[in-house]
Amino acid sequence: MQSARNALVAGGTGLVGGELLTLLGEENRYGHITSLVRREMVAAARVENHVVSFDDLDRSELPEVDDAYCCLGTTRRVAGSDEAFRKVDFDYVLAFARAAQRAGAVRFLLVSAMGANTHSRIFYTRVKGEVEAAVSALGFPVVGIVRPSFLVGHRAKARRGEVAALVVSHVVTPLMVGPLRRFRPIEARVVATGLIHLAFTAQERVNVLSSEAIEAAVIEGIRAQTTRAGGEPARRDSSQPSNCKQSN
Repeated sequence: MQSARNALVAGGTGLVGGELLTLLGEENRYGHITSLVRREMVAAARVENHVVSFDDLDRSELPEVDDAYCCLGTTRRVAGSDEAFRKVDFDYVLAFARAAQRAGAVRFLLVSAMGANTHSRIFYTRVKGEVEAAVSALGFPVVGIVRPSFLVGHRAKARRGEVAALVVSHVVTPLMVGPLRRFRPIEARVVATGLIHLAFTAQERVNVLSSEAIEAAVIEGIRAQTTRAGGEPARRDSSQPSNCKQSN
């Protein structure tokens, strides 16, 4: 039997990161789970917090790791400037990836965003595309990238405009079918589940999942677990893709 893996998480205090830590704590395929934090705080079940300075990650020694999960991210509004946003979404992410690689990580799982593209005219999606490219160039055997659309879930402190957006999303989501389906909001817990799915199923290359593909992968994973348990396989929505695609 393969020995349990070690997981390392950056960004565990965020929306997706918080859900991820909860799921990892319930995941028996991981023997040790470490969350990087800026200050001492209560840890999730089975998770050990490791206090670091994200400004000094390139000089930090991290615990031995197999799978590194990166959920770091902010917004231009919260950051306050383009430079501050890039520091978190590019500099910190890349520094974490390099530190994780030094600690032995062979799989790097990254939360990006829909529309990420190095040539985008939109600053946010351009930075997301640039950090995807920079991480992919480091040479990890496996890179898994998820590009969710608008994230929904419980936030300790909702950002301005998000409450209204959530209300609107509940009204319009059922109407978003066909080509509009890829813009439908997605639960943070589903994204976190998709990350773990990638860690255990992604091929040795750069694997990218859109919002639709994340949901399809989660459904496929649930169906596979049900089948192994001897139950009736869950039915998958045939309008959703089920495979990872290789990034360009």
